[in-house]
Amino acid sequence: FQAEDGIRDVAVTGVQTCALPIYHALYAHRNEAEATAFVETLVKHLGLNPGSKVVDVACGKGRHAAHLAEMGMRVLGLDLSENSIKQAHSLQKEGAQFLCHDMREDFPEKGFHAVFNLFTSFGYFESAQEDQKVLQNMYEACLPGGYVIQDYLNANSVLGDLPVNERVQRGGFQFNTKKYRTETHIVKDIQVEDAGEVFAFQEKVRIFSFDELVQLHQKAGLEVINVYGDYGLGDFETNSSPRIVLVSRKS
Repeated sequence: FQAEDGIRDVAVTGVQTCALPIYHALYAHRNEAEATAFVETLVKHLGLNPGSKVVDVACGKGRHAAHLAEMGMRVLGLDLSENSIKQAHSLQKEGAQFLCHDMREDFPEKGFHAVFNLFTSFGYFESAQEDQKVLQNMYEACLPGGYVIQDYLNANSVLGDLPVNERVQRGGFQFNTKKYRTETHIVKDIQVEDAGEVFAFQEKVRIFSFDELVQLHQKAGLEVINVYGDYGLGDFETNSSPRIVLVSRKS
């Protein structure tokens, strides 16, 4: 399970404003080089040229949108979290703009060459209809011939290891985490103590099979043209690949 880049109000519960720096400390170790290489590989694979108009859906604090802008893209970053959008604005990255937006609602702009939805930034909602609406919005936002790129956790690669309890030290804080599955979701409970006060967070994403994700894309009118199993765009293996990276096109 890969947690979100920033606070998603629909995905992370129990978050108080004063606790946000603590929560972010848990993921401060993330491999920035790996994330940057993944974005660069996708742009090259899709043949996107400088000046292409792209949108990063559920952009978090904007690190990937910012890198797309550095590559010459005209980037719109959308995220439900006001906190994350505020941090994205602080990057002051030329070519990138950021808006607080619920991806279940029609996108504020359309006509994109590519729609990016990366690092398991999906599957937060309670109903299948809401997930389908998100894919439909991505389809509607694309130009004809445009791409939707969705990178999601491959649940098959982790379900056999659950539940998992861990204690990790990050940013001067001791985190206790429990990762487990319900019938429909993978859930991660997080507890951390700071100055005698205990903060509790919960992350969850829906369990999707490869076939279910493909069906969501197809139902939205998208044609799945490639599937990969990792950030290097390696072959997808149903039970062992860590990721499901779908590349779809709007006919």
